[in-house]
Amino acid sequence: MAVSRTEQILNSAEQQCRKLGVRMTPQRKQVMALILEQKTPQSAYQLLDQFKARYQSNAQPPTIYRALDFLVQQGLAHRLSSTNQYLACDHITCQHGHRGTVFLLCDQCGGVQETPMAGAAVDELQHTLDEVGFVIQQEPLLEVHGRCADCASLAGS
Repeated sequence: MAVSRTEQILNSAEQQCRKLGVRMTPQRKQVMALILEQKTPQSAYQLLDQFKARYQSNAQPPTIYRALDFLVQQGLAHRLSSTNQYLACDHITCQHGHRGTVFLLCDQCGGVQETPMAGAAVDELQHTLDEVGFVIQQEPLLEVHGRCADCASLAGS
C-alpha cells in the first residue's frame, strides 16, 4: 500500500523530532496533519474547530497553541505574523538547510508560496544587521504581500 504525501511528511517530522531529542506527541501530530491537509494558511481558531470536529470535541485553545508553538519551534510549521496564520514548512522532507525564507502571500486568492531566500540576500541582510549590532535569534523570515502569478495574469486579461 502506498504511503500518502501527508504520511511521508509526518514520518519525516517525527524523525526530525527524534534527532532533536523532542517528542512528537499524538496531539502535535494531529495538529500537524490538519495543517498539512490545508491548501491555505489557517488561524489557530480555524485549526481548533477542525481539531474539535475530528479528534477531541472538548479541546480548548491552549491545546492548539501549545502544539503550534512546538511545531514552529521545531521548524515544522511557520507562523505568518502579518496574518497570524500557520502553515506547514514546505521543506520538511529536504535534506539541506535553509538560511532564510521568503513567503509570497497573495492578497487576492490567499495562497502562499514558500521559497528559500537567496544566499546573497541573506548575506546582505546579515551585513546590515552587523553594522547596527543587531543579533537575530532565528533564521530570517520575510513576508511579501502582492498577487501570485495566476491572479496577476487574470487581472491583466
